[in-house]
Amino acid sequence: MTQIGSFFSSLVNDFSIIRKSFTSVSDRISKLLCLKNTETTILKSPDQLFLTSRDSSKVNNNFSFLDNSFTNNDIDKLKRMKPSELKKLGQSDKIAFFKALLPAALESERKYGVPASVTLAQAALESGWGKYAIGGYNIFGIKGSGSAGSTTVRTREFINGRYVTITDRFAKYSNFYDAIMAHGRVYQADYRSYQKGLEKYSKNKNPYEFIDIVAKTYATSPSYASKIKSIMKEYDLVNLTKNYSIQQVLN
Repeated sequence: MTQIGSFFSSLVNDFSIIRKSFTSVSDRISKLLCLKNTETTILKSPDQLFLTSRDSSKVNNNFSFLDNSFTNNDIDKLKRMKPSELKKLGQSDKIAFFKALLPAALESERKYGVPASVTLAQAALESGWGKYAIGGYNIFGIKGSGSAGSTTVRTREFINGRYVTITDRFAKYSNFYDAIMAHGRVYQADYRSYQKGLEKYSKNKNPYEFIDIVAKTYATSPSYASKIKSIMKEYDLVNLTKNYSIQQVLN
């Protein structure tokens, strides 16, 4: 009987130790998962991009990350979007127009350093809110050749102090995502103003200063920077884009 009593006493002690260990681990996990009032935890995976709001107070109960979030499906949806659909948004719901392009604009900022707010404003101005996208998807008036070749278009440009109509070759793209990625690559060209703008923005995150620096190289219109900044301010694009970030998530 003494041996049996000792055995059960030892078993109870072992169980107590295991319970304490489990409680300690549980507490640590709870602290790690406590996201309220903190920056969103980044769970890394090499495969899947996740675009999501930085407002960690919006975490829902089933831990499916955040409300108002973008996933790869949103980028796929943008790739499938027809020119007529973006045009309709541009005429009926300006914020929806920007949100449709936002996942790609954020991806472009991540890859190329171009402020997403500037990308969105340029898309609106250059395309007339989707109404005049060249070749259907070129919403930036990018010249040359794109993923779908090129097309010849008559356009007005400010040359030698006055506006003139010229015919030039413009890029064609397969979808809006391709166009936005090409727009980001435009700023990688070997122009001093582009390099200066990207460098400044990487340090101070001021998109208004960025467009002031690059505008004269990007466009011929002397009022181009002020037009872009006006759109950014009117639709609060800086805050719209700041509310989202790009993260890696687990499948």
